[in-house]
Amino acid sequence: MDDWTFQNEVSNEVLAKENYRASTNFRWLGSSLKETEELCLTVCGIERCRSDKSYGPTVRRDYHVHFVLHGKGYLEIGGRRYAVGRGQIFATLPGMEVYYYAEPSDPWFYTWVSFSGARAGDFMEKAGITPEHPVRDCVVEPEEFLAITEKILDHHQLTIANELLRTSLLYEIMALLVSSCHGQKRTEDRYDYSQDTYVNAALEYIHHNPAQAQVTAIADYIGISRSYLTRIFQEKMHLSPKEYILNYRLSEASRLLRSTDRTVQEIAEAVGYTNPFSFSQSFKKVFGASPAHYREKIEKKRLD
Repeated sequence: MDDWTFQNEVSNEVLAKENYRASTNFRWLGSSLKETEELCLTVCGIERCRSDKSYGPTVRRDYHVHFVLHGKGYLEIGGRRYAVGRGQIFATLPGMEVYYYAEPSDPWFYTWVSFSGARAGDFMEKAGITPEHPVRDCVVEPEEFLAITEKILDHHQLTIANELLRTSLLYEIMALLVSSCHGQKRTEDRYDYSQDTYVNAALEYIHHNPAQAQVTAIADYIGISRSYLTRIFQEKMHLSPKEYILNYRLSEASRLLRSTDRTVQEIAEAVGYTNPFSFSQSFKKVFGASPAHYREKIEKKRLD
């Protein structure tokens, strides 16, 4: 990376109504602050810092996240001083006085994005960046963040299509930040959504895929552990997922026997039974009659 040069190098003149600048060691793109949107890009850039590079002390209105590619420097925020080098992220947060500067003997080379929006704080917390923890490891190679920032800068022209693309790329950066948080499998206290949301997602999966519904497959589909799914399902539904799947399959089989002329074997396969005898036994245990006799009773009642 030491011989890295910026793509699309142009002179240091200001382009596109002063929202884009580029030179050999610097690229910068600015946009207006839109705090009412869910997530909005305000500034992004790439800079190979000079030895005297510093910023602040100042207070920002938006979030400002740096990904260090090379070199070293220091962040002063919240009364603390952090040494930050390659493979680390440091952030300045709204409303907090910040000051950061490069190490003169080995100055930073970093890329950054700044953003605001109604959900910006929530996304940052999910990414493991808070006022108490403004510095964390990239976990992934920082060049992954650089590649996305370059795409944003390459689409600096003032068009609606580029604005939409830049926003989508900002979401890509946030997704990478969140997914790489701590670089480990999520634990129960770090799941993103409420227990009700996960249980409802499990129910939707079962109702749309009764034949394929397996507890492990459902947990993998939702993105939580099997043990966590089992516990919260038991709490909310007062049944284990396995028990609910069995009950739903037989309930769906009952509906199909009443409302269609499909064969018993076809219905058994439709609700996830490959063995008709096993299906018949399970059905009889719940409804008190084999599937064939159950259908006969239903037909008799209709004729009476």
